[in-house]
Amino acid sequence: MTARALLPLAATAALAAIGLVAPRVGSTAPPLPTLPPEGGLTYETRDADTGQRIPCKLTLLGVDGTPDPRFTHNDIGRQEGDAVVAYNRILSVSGVGVAHVPVGTYDVYVSRGPEWDLFVARRVKVTPRGAMVTARLKHVVDTHGWLSGDFHVHAASSSDSHVPMHDRVFEFIADGVELIVSTDHNVVSNYQPIIDELGVGHYLASLTGDELTTGGWGHFGAFPLPHDLERAGQGAVLVHGRTARDFFKDVRKNAPEAVIDVHHPRLDKEIGYFSLGELDTHADVAARPGFSFDFDALEVLNGYQDSERRSVDRVIDDWFSLLNHGHVVTATGNSDTHHLDHNIGGYPRNYVRVQDDEPSRLRDNEIPRAIKGHHSLFTTAPFVRLTVDKASLGDLARAPGGKARAEIEVQAAPWVSVSTVTLYVNGQEVKRWKVAPSTDPVRFREGWDVESARDGWVVVRVDGDKPLAPVVGDWKHFDVRPLALTNPVFLDVDGNGVYDPPIPHGQHESGTRLPL
Repeated sequence: MTARALLPLAATAALAAIGLVAPRVGSTAPPLPTLPPEGGLTYETRDADTGQRIPCKLTLLGVDGTPDPRFTHNDIGRQEGDAVVAYNRILSVSGVGVAHVPVGTYDVYVSRGPEWDLFVARRVKVTPRGAMVTARLKHVVDTHGWLSGDFHVHAASSSDSHVPMHDRVFEFIADGVELIVSTDHNVVSNYQPIIDELGVGHYLASLTGDELTTGGWGHFGAFPLPHDLERAGQGAVLVHGRTARDFFKDVRKNAPEAVIDVHHPRLDKEIGYFSLGELDTHADVAARPGFSFDFDALEVLNGYQDSERRSVDRVIDDWFSLLNHGHVVTATGNSDTHHLDHNIGGYPRNYVRVQDDEPSRLRDNEIPRAIKGHHSLFTTAPFVRLTVDKASLGDLARAPGGKARAEIEVQAAPWVSVSTVTLYVNGQEVKRWKVAPSTDPVRFREGWDVESARDGWVVVRVDGDKPLAPVVGDWKHFDVRPLALTNPVFLDVDGNGVYDPPIPHGQHESGTRLPL
């Protein structure tokens, strides 16, 4: 008997397919693999006002029978010149290049994030001779004085993510996010060496952080942290066998400037701090020993919940109750991105008020101090300005006699819908406006006289009724819609220069950080 006769049939066929075993006489050999025909998609994107090339993201959708391209089938991108390609997207930091694309017909969406308009090239035919797309994008949303950042980002240092940190830098720059915070699970990682190597610090700043990941208390972002913090792992804060009160104190001791941000507090019963701590925010009581209110921020919107408004509304209600009881914590919205598809980095993102919104000119600890001062808002796309008696987010407004004038402005790029604007005073809805469809950058501008019998606060929420797909998410599996929420402007009714919470604390240590 020959050696070939001893091989299982499946193994013989597999070896024959790659030419190591000759097929049997009269049998049909399976075809050898071939590459699909490709062409080069050349692209260039410029600022419509300055004429300068700018970073961009190209999203390709197959049409007329062409499937969507799959540049990669996993979360590890492929370098193509000054771009990284992954799934059906091209992420370019230079705004010019050429990428290998399967022959076919595509709609090509060229974007730069929610501050810019959108260019769509319809039915681009990529042949073996190639094709070209040139775009001019206009910066239409005025965010002067505000820096955008995502405070909850995972990459390959996390056990449940395979995205190279290098690819994250390309992703964030292409989508116009100006600050990336590393929050890998129980490890402190650092994007700055990659940013420096690529020479893109004028586009993107970074802070080192850690997602304190526990089995029994939930997940918490802490940033900025020193990279050489002497703890278990690569600078991680020790959490094993300790209560929330214990590791919060550890962060305060070793990184006093750091922000502690409670991640996805109600995402589920296994990783939601508020659920695990048995917190009743309306009663201001946590039943589980070891629970601590000594955190600075609350992740009200997590990227995995972009399409789950009911879950987000629950956390907004929690946050409103915390504010009323004097736990003055900052609302944040972060992507929690682990991948290069669906919940992509920067959706949602935070806008933080800064002295200079050039990323390379951030001052030391300016971001954590602004967050602790509540000088921020979060959004999946619309940008909101709110003032009360000329006081902005996180500031204290004079409200003699319990009255003050609120001024609201909402801006959005033409491809972003804005359908409702809601004004809250002390957690109660006092006015909801319907907004007519429009492509004008300024979608809404209105004033309203607010009233409060005692010290209080004012917050604005903005919703859109149309998906952001295909720039963000899609129409089938991950529906991301516009949502923005400001942090409060506080009302000083009694004139004593501070915000006095309307409801007393429950029976616990306060951990309260009052503004001013």
